[in-house]
Amino acid sequence: MFRFALSFLVTIWFAFLTAAVIQSHRPANLNAVPGLDAGSKTAPVDLLDLVEQSVWHRNTPLELAEVDVNRYLASVLNGHQSGPSAYLAQFDRVALDFQPGICRVLFLWNSRGSRSTASLDFTVTRDRKKFVIVPVAGSYGRLPVFRGALAILIPACRSLCTALDADVRAILQMNEIRFEKHKVILDPRLNASK
Repeated sequence: MFRFALSFLVTIWFAFLTAAVIQSHRPANLNAVPGLDAGSKTAPVDLLDLVEQSVWHRNTPLELAEVDVNRYLASVLNGHQSGPSAYLAQFDRVALDFQPGICRVLFLWNSRGSRSTASLDFTVTRDRKKFVIVPVAGSYGRLPVFRGALAILIPACRSLCTALDADVRAILQMNEIRFEKHKVILDPRLNASK
């Protein structure tokens, strides 16, 4: 009886591991993320200039649509894969998905003709004079993972922040950053009401 129970538990454990591997290799559903269309004829908006102008004038909130942000990122980021993983996958792009209170960063790779994805969800809050950015969840493909398992995305996040250094610095000069469905609202006003 003990051997049967042990065999049953081991079989169930391997079934869960197999399901997790399959889910992690299935790319995330990106149909609801605007701005990923590669064939867009519309020139991307210069978001860095808009943010800098908003910071300079400090008179009204700036609302950025997710579609504009994703087209801008596609036009300014030219990433590449390096190290041993470069033989297995090529970097495709980064996209953002805004939901109420949360920003999801989507990393996309081409791996031997198929798409691979990973995502990191984070919140941004203001604590006195500093913004606090907290990763809250994420996924590899369609497999949701806990926050600690996202450590493998740290080099990708560092590279992204380095590539967008001027943009990040300009955004952090805002007084409030608020995520809503398919848009982000940047409020530069010093007396912004919450």
